[in-house]
Amino acid sequence: SRRACPPRGPACICLRPSHTDRAARMSARLIAGVALVGLAVGVLSADQEAYARLKAFEAEFARFKKETALEMQHLEDESAQKEATMLERIQRLEATEHRRLDATQQAQINSNTDNWTANAAAIADLQSATNHTWLLLCGALVMFMQAG
Repeated sequence: SRRACPPRGPACICLRPSHTDRAARMSARLIAGVALVGLAVGVLSADQEAYARLKAFEAEFARFKKETALEMQHLEDESAQKEATMLERIQRLEATEHRRLDATQQAQINSNTDNWTANAAAIADLQSATNHTWLLLCGALVMFMQAG
């Protein structure tokens, strides 16, 4: 006594195993399809967001590159100006005669170096006197240490 099944279709609510399996498969396919559509929409929106961020980054990089180029040009101009100023100062200093030794200064230098023998003897006497002074001072300190 088999009962007749209602007409088969997506709305089949029959409890026969063949019909319930078919309904489960169709539900699974529907869920998978919805999930794929949702995933595709999510990926597209994420791709659009990433694309927008990439475009913003590229615009920021182009602006930074332009600003850096302008700053480098400004620094090169400033450096060239400072170099020109320094070269001008060097030329002015080389052109002036007051920086060179004049004849009177050269004569004083020569007279000081001509007396080197007399200076050497005076230095030797001063060194001998200094040695004797230190010897006496240290001897006095040793006497006080022995007494102490």
